[in-house]
Amino acid sequence: MSGMGVILKCLFVWMFTTAGIFSLSAGELHATVKVQSDLVQGTSKQLFASLEEALRTFINGRRWSDLSADSYEKIDCMFTLLITEVVSNGMFRGELYVQSRRPVRDDARETPMLNIRDKHLEFGYTAYQPLLFDPHFVQDNLTATVAFYVYLILGLAGDADAPLGGTPFFREMEQIAASVQPFGWRGWEMDRNSRSRSVTAISFNEGFGEEFRKMWYRYHALGLDLLSANASVGMENIASSVLPLLLLHEEHPGSVLIPMFGDAKLDELISLLSTGSVITKREAYQTLRKIYPARGTVLEKLR
Repeated sequence: MSGMGVILKCLFVWMFTTAGIFSLSAGELHATVKVQSDLVQGTSKQLFASLEEALRTFINGRRWSDLSADSYEKIDCMFTLLITEVVSNGMFRGELYVQSRRPVRDDARETPMLNIRDKHLEFGYTAYQPLLFDPHFVQDNLTATVAFYVYLILGLAGDADAPLGGTPFFREMEQIAASVQPFGWRGWEMDRNSRSRSVTAISFNEGFGEEFRKMWYRYHALGLDLLSANASVGMENIASSVLPLLLLHEEHPGSVLIPMFGDAKLDELISLLSTGSVITKREAYQTLRKIYPARGTVLEKLR
C-alpha cells in the first residue's frame, strides 16, 4: 500500500471510530451486528471486520426518524449477515437474519417482534468503505436492504405502542422498494406470491394489512402490557388476535404477514394461551391449525 493509501486508511479509521463515539447514542436502535464469513475462503477477514463495524455504525449511529430522544426507548435488535459466496472481487452473496424484541410494560420479560431470514442478498463492499443511504437516491443494495429492515423494526414497534403508529416507517419501506426497482436486484421482486421485501412493504401499506396492524396493537399494548395489571382482560385481548389471523388467511392466504407473525410470535402466543381454559385452548388450537398446518408440534401444547 502506498504512503498516501496508509494515511487515508488511518484517517478513515479515526473518523469511523470517533463517529461511533459521538453518534451511537443518537439513533433509535441498540443493534448487535455480526458478519459471519466462515463459509468463504480467500478473502481478507479484515474486510469483513470492516464491514461489520460499518454496519454497526450505520444502524446504531443514524437517526431514522424525527422523534426526539426523550420520546422513545432504544429498540434491542440483532442483524446477522452470513456471507455465503464471493461472486467476484468486492461482490458477495449472503443471507441476512434480523431479529428485534420489545420490553413488556411492568414486567421483566421481553417479547419477540421480528424474526426473519432474508436469503436473497447480493452486494458490493470495499474495505473501510462508509455506508451511506438516501431513500430517495438509492445507490447500493446493502444499505437499501438494511434500511428496509430498520424501518420494519421501527414500524412494528410503532404499531405495538399506538394504533397504526408505525405508518411513517412502513411508508419509508415502500419508498425504498419503489426506488430499487430499476436495478433488478434479487429480493425486491413485485411478485405477489413471493415473500420479497417489496411485497412485504405493500402488505403493511395496503388496506388488507390494516386489521393485522390493529391486531398487533391489541396483542401488545392491550394484551401483554396489561397482563400484570389485569390478567383476564390482557389474556382476552391476546386470545382475540387469533381471529384476525384466520380472516387474513382466508382472504389473503399467501400474505407475508401470516408467516411473519408465526416466525416471531407463534411460540409465545401458544405459551400464553396454554394457560387458559380448556375451551379457549381448544378453540385456539382448531383455528391456528388452519393457519399454520406445518406447526403441529408447537400447536400440540394447546391440546
